Amino acid sequence: MGRLLVIPVLTSALLTFVAAMALRASDATLAVAAVAAVAVLFAWYAQLHRTEERSSAGMVNPAAALTLAVVGRRPWSTLLPVIAAHVVGAVVGGLGALGLEDQLGDTLVFADPGLVLAGTGAAVVGLLGAWVTLAIDADGPEATAAVPAIIGGAVLPLGLVAVFHPAATIGLATAGLLPWDVALVAGASTLLASVVGAYAVSFLVPAE
Repeated sequence: MGRLLVIPVLTSALLTFVAAMALRASDATLAVAAVAAVAVLFAWYAQLHRTEERSSAGMVNPAAALTLAVVGRRPWSTLLPVIAAHVVGAVVGGLGALGLEDQLGDTLVFADPGLVLAGTGAAVVGLLGAWVTLAIDADGPEATAAVPAIIGGAVLPLGLVAVFHPAATIGLATAGLLPWDVALVAGASTLLASVVGAYAVSFLVPAE
């Protein structure tokens, strides 16, 4: 279990740090592409640990961990430690970005989203993320892991580009790139939508 908690810490820290740096890219498209590329890489890595009995996608995204627990592909008993590990990693990544703030330069210009927009947009991303998680777990292409990041970058202000990963929003708030209330509302909405998405897939695509 210890090794499986180190992975969420490291992947969340790296994703948060990359997102914080990407928000200083020369172009918004590059920022979204960078975060989406990391999401695909982590999805591929997670699949290396997958077994017939248990999915491993939750090691790289707390929303995915919750989705998989809902459909019985991950034990509920491991959910809280894994989510906590993700949050710890994201805060570490955010602190790293904050420590290098002077060297990283200015961020791209983006408006802080309102709470309603953050919550609604995050719910859409979380719903799609649940579908993507279950598709990959069913041997779908890991490249689809880019979909939530791209959708998030398209429908929400750029600061929420990592909203598909709820812990990363906490990390970006730690780095001073998001208001805390927006980060918390967006993260909670993504998690809640992941549950709804998991139940929707279970209803629409019955198990064999």
